[in-house]
Amino acid sequence: MSAEANKPSKNRLFFALWPDEAVIEAVERMRGELGLDQGRPVPQENLHITLLFLGDVPDETLDDLKALADRLALASCEIVLDRLEHWVRPAVLCLTASEVPEPVAELVNQLKRGVRKLGFKPEKRPFRPHLTLARKVRRRVGERQIEPVRWPVRDFVLVKSDRDDQGSRYTILGRWPRSREAVP
Repeated sequence: MSAEANKPSKNRLFFALWPDEAVIEAVERMRGELGLDQGRPVPQENLHITLLFLGDVPDETLDDLKALADRLALASCEIVLDRLEHWVRPAVLCLTASEVPEPVAELVNQLKRGVRKLGFKPEKRPFRPHLTLARKVRRRVGERQIEPVRWPVRDFVLVKSDRDDQGSRYTILGRWPRSREAVP
């Protein structure tokens, strides 16, 4: 038996906010108005905001990650993507939010604390909400304000990422709705 056969199976995972149809339509409308024609556009089905990237995760950890998500709360809020930015180092064009809604910031902090207890080493950089529009953008694009894309946050998801010659394919492994508000 080879050493490869003895290696535990792993999945490339991340927690994210996943857009509904209205958000996708707003992003596509804005993308068309800006006339963005460079780089490799991110397909509609891959649009998202990463909350916490986990990397390669052993299969046996998946249930622990889902149990963690079951315990977390997400209050009602809205992310406003109001800037277009070109990040030279990763060569991506992104929509970014000038402000991080407190419920989203708290969810990210809860995720980081939770995965740390599971043995992960989450990224230390502060969370910065962004939606990648295009990859491999080599020609400089100036940062600018745009017509805001309003994203009502209704849930968060755990996503598996598979790569091939065509890019990344994402599969949602679990979805957790925001907390229900108390009804008077």
